[in-house]
Amino acid sequence: MSKDPTFRILGDAPSRSERYSDYRKEWDRRESALDAADHPVHVDIETAAVCDLRCGSSEDDPKGFCQVWTHEHLRTRDFGLQTGPPGYMDPILFGRLIQQCADIGVSSIKLNYRGEASLHPRIVDFVRAAAELGFPDVMLNTNGNGRARQQPDLFARIVEAGITDLMFSVDACDSATYRRQRVGGDWDVLLRSVRSAVDARGRGLGAPDCRIRASVVRTNLNAADIASGRMESFWKDEMGVDWMSVSECYFPAGKDHHWKAAHWVRMTAAEFQCPDPFRRMVVTWDGRHTMPCCQGFTLEIDGGPVVPTETTPVQNLRAIWLSPNFARLREAHRNRTWDDPRHGERICRACAVTQRPIRIEDSSLTNATIAPSAVVDQETARGQ
Repeated sequence: MSKDPTFRILGDAPSRSERYSDYRKEWDRRESALDAADHPVHVDIETAAVCDLRCGSSEDDPKGFCQVWTHEHLRTRDFGLQTGPPGYMDPILFGRLIQQCADIGVSSIKLNYRGEASLHPRIVDFVRAAAELGFPDVMLNTNGNGRARQQPDLFARIVEAGITDLMFSVDACDSATYRRQRVGGDWDVLLRSVRSAVDARGRGLGAPDCRIRASVVRTNLNAADIASGRMESFWKDEMGVDWMSVSECYFPAGKDHHWKAAHWVRMTAAEFQCPDPFRRMVVTWDGRHTMPCCQGFTLEIDGGPVVPTETTPVQNLRAIWLSPNFARLREAHRNRTWDDPRHGERICRACAVTQRPIRIEDSSLTNATIAPSAVVDQETARGQ
């Protein structure tokens, strides 16, 4: 079975604890067996669906690629039932969700989906609450800015609260490239955030299993730095992160883009069966939507709400995991029918993960003419 072809690790992944290794064995077993069991291995909890960056903004696209505020579940919904600010998860809902995760046997949670979780005023409390429940893995993707602009010690406190996987989305190893890719981000704040997290972990203030990663989306702006080893050297040798990962730059739904560093070839169901619906799920910030994969931006496959609505009763996470919509997607991958143009799954046919990247030669990228306003994707969904 093919793994996600858009994601790779530079060098070796760091060693982890035995309980972490046991959880990853189950993660891998779900993939090889296409077995969903009766609960997810991992749950993405979208603590914030807002962001302080506009990655890839340009004159042609002033809002940038990500446009978190325009996601479907934010654009079309009525905020009348929301008790807190739009885009920020209610702390009571968060507490209820992580307790359910613990009760049904979830091993890993990630405190973000697409937004910048460090903007949530309770993010340190959220990490601490999850750590106290004993999950083998408590994960967080971040741009390293967010509230760290005003709170220099924010990421040190996140480490102290018990995070086990802290992933900084960096995309550059110099300030000039960073400004072009991570539009609105502050390079100095990012470096300060990484240093403070590494220092706190080094002083033994965090979980024994805490690991810090630098994540890079490979584009035609940074491909040469990745190929030369400059990217890895800067973040691992100079900044002290434990490991690095690289994702190929793509649009959700596989749309073309002019800053890409790879050509894309659509795979067939004979070549690819997606493991995500058998092991992970996503809960949106408002609790109104649940999804069985990380690419469900359009909510085509919705397990339903975990909060009461005018038309739908509250469901728990286990019931949603076993819901007919989730089961339908799994069957499409078990039976290799997801690519059928009439009876398959449109969301899968449009998904970037069902495409195989063929990397453009780094030398040609180095010599390419790149507009100063070149737009790039940001890694917000992939965390595993």
